[in-house]
Amino acid sequence: MLFAAAAALGVLPVLVATAALPETSAVLSGSAFIKSIQDADGSYGTTDLGQNVDAVFAVRAAGYDPAKDLVGGNGPVQFLTARVAGVASPAAAAKAALGARALGMNPKAIAGIDLIARVNQGYDPAKGTYGGDDFSQSVAMLGLACTGNTVPPAAVAALKSTQLAPGGGWGFGGFADPDTTAIALQALLASGTPKTDSAITKAFAYLKSSQGNDGGWGFDPSESNASSTAYVIQALIALGENPDAAGYERGGVTPVQFLVSQQQPNGSFKGFDAAYATNQALPALAGRTFCNAPDSPVTRTRPAAAATPAPSPSATPVASQTAAPKPPSTGTGERSKSAGGLPAISGIAVLCAGAAALSAGRWRRR
Repeated sequence: MLFAAAAALGVLPVLVATAALPETSAVLSGSAFIKSIQDADGSYGTTDLGQNVDAVFAVRAAGYDPAKDLVGGNGPVQFLTARVAGVASPAAAAKAALGARALGMNPKAIAGIDLIARVNQGYDPAKGTYGGDDFSQSVAMLGLACTGNTVPPAAVAALKSTQLAPGGGWGFGGFADPDTTAIALQALLASGTPKTDSAITKAFAYLKSSQGNDGGWGFDPSESNASSTAYVIQALIALGENPDAAGYERGGVTPVQFLVSQQQPNGSFKGFDAAYATNQALPALAGRTFCNAPDSPVTRTRPAAAATPAPSPSATPVASQTAAPKPPSTGTGERSKSAGGLPAISGIAVLCAGAAALSAGRWRRR
């Protein structure tokens, strides 16, 4: 899909989508799941701001206006407004800026906070960096480029300089991973790097070579996951590729088919944290990139909630029933109300052992 209006103005990067998407049924089912876990403060099943912004992207990519997702008058607009003062790092500010755009807010004026200024305040012009890792650098660049702001050439050069040889990917601790590579590739494209640039072609080659035998991507080629696959699908879309084409089949399964196969009956996607996996999967299945998901056209309205019938009065007291057993405790930490009721930690941290995966998980949530 194209940023039609923005392209006409020459403001935002134009990222081409493919005709193979969207997977509408899967997207709508997943969006209904996200709405079902929304809390009274307007957040989507967790108080983590980064994951809420991912949910906003997912809802917007599904064709809904996330600003209208309300619980008792509170929605993601109110949640972001209440939390924006605590946004500190350039990557977190950049992602929040994209979330604000998806919500129809001005990222430069949210409760007196200028998120774009916060991104730029964290920039080190001597190094060309916004953070200490490739994922943070990429998100900061995307937050600027995809809100119509300038990415310094030195930042582009800094990201290119950390590309790993000989594979062509990016990652943590000297090891490439598909998630970081996919987001870095999108950041370079959004910042104006042509598809013919060697950094892009090498990253593309890395993604093709690291595809799993099941059609998806993950840290283990024999065991892909929804989140990694979604990131790579978005990168392929940004490159103008068709991720549902026969050329991407592995064992007769394309990346899109693999991702759809990870959806569960309640609309969520498989993952250690089903809400997190769902947030990542929906924009990809809607044919949207990390950059243009916040600008997805609003084409749908949520179904009206069914009214709860009032209980009929009874003259005869009802005999007390045996109480249902209390569900087992799942701990006292913050949780997403996802399909498995599991702790809301980054999916990547449990997909792979080692410091590289743990570091990646921390930054993907931002």
